[in-house]
Amino acid sequence: MKDYFLLKNDTITAISSPLGIGAISIIRISGNKTLEIINKIFISKNNKIYNNKINFGIIKYKNDIIDQVIVLFFKAPNSYTGEDIIEINCHGSIYIQNKIISIIIKYGARLAINGEFTYRAYINKKISLLQAESVLDTINSNNKLEHKQAINNLINNKLYYYLNKIEKIIINLLSYIEINLDFIEVELDNNNIYKNILLIKNKLKKLINSFKINNIIKKGVYITIIGPVNSGKSTLMNRIINENKSIVSNIPGTTRDIVEGMININNFNFYFYDTAGIRNTKSKIEKIGIKKTYNSIKNTNIIFFVFDYKLLNKKEKIYKIIKNKKKIIKNKTVLFIANKIDKNNYNNLYKKYKYLKINSRKYRIIYISAKKKIGLNKIKRELKNMLPNKILLNNYLINNVRHYKELKIIYKYIKKVEIDYKNNIQLELISIDIKNSLQHLYKITGKYYTNNNILNNIFKNFCIGK
Repeated sequence: MKDYFLLKNDTITAISSPLGIGAISIIRISGNKTLEIINKIFISKNNKIYNNKINFGIIKYKNDIIDQVIVLFFKAPNSYTGEDIIEINCHGSIYIQNKIISIIIKYGARLAINGEFTYRAYINKKISLLQAESVLDTINSNNKLEHKQAINNLINNKLYYYLNKIEKIIINLLSYIEINLDFIEVELDNNNIYKNILLIKNKLKKLINSFKINNIIKKGVYITIIGPVNSGKSTLMNRIINENKSIVSNIPGTTRDIVEGMININNFNFYFYDTAGIRNTKSKIEKIGIKKTYNSIKNTNIIFFVFDYKLLNKKEKIYKIIKNKKKIIKNKTVLFIANKIDKNNYNNLYKKYKYLKINSRKYRIIYISAKKKIGLNKIKRELKNMLPNKILLNNYLINNVRHYKELKIIYKYIKKVEIDYKNNIQLELISIDIKNSLQHLYKITGKYYTNNNILNNIFKNFCIGK
């Protein structure tokens, strides 16, 4: 990977639209030779290129007309990169795209590397480092909520300003301690110091916890449907996703492989996995299916444990089934679903068996009939209740693994500061940890901290024309 810090004062070009054939392709040029290059190859009626206006004409090389194009000119510093930028809108022929790029390179530009346009926007202070990363998040957003978070950071720079608030508190804390080290006669306000430590810690904790929420926004919620054979798992799956994906049969062990389906609730994607019924079997094929069931459970957020309601009258049997599954449902969100009920026996069952008690924890039972479509709305209601509320979604959310890791390091330092201050550890040592926390905060914001490896790693994930 080339070092971006070595790439200065030259002119770059790249195709900024998706590669391949299309109706239109966009070619960008940025740098000090931009106008010089475009004036050599672009011909319009009055042979002028107007700033921030549509310029219509042709691209010509020697005596050959390459294409009829629209050219947009953005004069420095009022452009994306902060440099002179030209965007050529040409027809989307691969030949035309490559020809125009090769001509631009002949006249003094070079091919841009991944993310170099956005990198130049960053070093020319057109965007913050967080906004630069939000460009990629915006491009990669797959749903409304993910898009909203990315746009918040890209346009409003929300996370940057929130982290600046944390930075100010850390600096004030550090300044107060440094003054005390330099001027011993200054009396420490212990309550104020401790209050600021807790304030920093709580703000960091909120951001760290928000990463889990954003993971749900990005990746969706994964639900594995498990239970004894012939308990109606496949019917439930088909009813929830409203498709006949799983094979339904009275023959035990029909499902041998993982069957997938998806629904969207409140803009969140829920991915369902119908699995083989867990039981002792001699069938090699069924054993493979059961092994896949266990693997699916490891990577799931929620487990639907489906069983025939009649097992409730044979408590020993149902607890025996659950006892064998204690390890796999441990630390998972589990919904116990009693299936195959009818309207006549629902009230009696609900009054008699409201909960299942496992490991001193009570689990509420949801009664349904997948076949007769009774109680399915209750399951969807339960799933809605598990989603983050609107207040959380409107807060500052971390959706970047790099930020998440750095925040955890910062939190670790601040937690140590809290413990050390309680234990009257020397202020010199405490100030070192505060300074370390600040350095890691700058790794996120890029405000004062510069590190070639970090910047290279961030921008290499971009496409070439961005």
